[in-house]
Amino acid sequence: MAKNQTKELTATEVRNVAKFEVSEAAVALASRFGLNLDDPREIRVERAAQNMNRSMHCMVAAGLDLSSLQAECEHGEFLNLIEERGFGKDAAYRAISYTKFLLARTEDERERLLAMPKSKVLMLAAADDAVIEDLLTDEHSDLDDLSVRGLRQRIRELEATSTDLAVQRDKADADLKALEKKQRRAERDAEDQVVPLVVADARAELAALIKKAELAITSLHPVGVEIVGLVAHNEAAEWVKPSLRLGLSGLLALRELVDGSIKSFVEAMGEDVDRVSGQPDVLAFLDASEIKGVAEDWARLTAVHQHEAALREHERAQARPKGKGRPTKAPEAPATTGSKK
Repeated sequence: MAKNQTKELTATEVRNVAKFEVSEAAVALASRFGLNLDDPREIRVERAAQNMNRSMHCMVAAGLDLSSLQAECEHGEFLNLIEERGFGKDAAYRAISYTKFLLARTEDERERLLAMPKSKVLMLAAADDAVIEDLLTDEHSDLDDLSVRGLRQRIRELEATSTDLAVQRDKADADLKALEKKQRRAERDAEDQVVPLVVADARAELAALIKKAELAITSLHPVGVEIVGLVAHNEAAEWVKPSLRLGLSGLLALRELVDGSIKSFVEAMGEDVDRVSGQPDVLAFLDASEIKGVAEDWARLTAVHQHEAALREHERAQARPKGKGRPTKAPEAPATTGSKK
């Protein structure tokens, strides 16, 4: 049975391996490129390496020319140019990507990459930035000694490690946010411990209801805008004003309810209801010292505004041509640190 397996393996190897014969066609093709296939092995392998490097350098040169052409061409013009020369866009974009990848590296890294086989450089160019950085900057990296298959495996391993680290980082961020949220909740709970439980529940319900009312009111405006936009609609135009009246009547009814609730809250606080009657007054609940502070701030802001206007007028006057005489003095800035007594 072992003999049969050996025969089968040998047959498989013979079928899968393409043998190269130095035929007349091969000799003719080699002579076309100036090659002599009878040269010593050392000469042929050195020549093969030079041609491989020359192929990569030609790709870089092509990528540079194509990149400059792509930057100059209008939309669609670049593809027409390369198709007229008989090569497809995939090959052109591959050369452009290859060149851009080399240009994005440092000079030392670029020289190192130019000494590598083209297939390895293209494989590196398709990897993640972090993986590329790791492979090129690691002093102990065996990048130059790796085969193409080994490099592919190394890139997969590094990308998997990078993904694992990203997942761990995201998990750590989520855990940190959860801890911060838990800490804030603990601080609120500590504050609520001072307040009786029944009061804390009522305060929470107040806050929730006020937020719901706020959301409902703010949602009404977009609906009104949408209704107004139906003016140009043939069938809906006559319903615009009635619909707006519906919304307006509802808002007015809500305002009555809000005013009634405000009145009951103010009375429960023992405050004067007249202080919140009519239009809202931003000074209604300020004491005398706060009102004085607002007045002083207003006076200072007004003085600064007037000084800026006077200074601009002075600059315009100075820019106009004048005859002989002393220049006018610039206006002095007002004191803004406090009011004069």
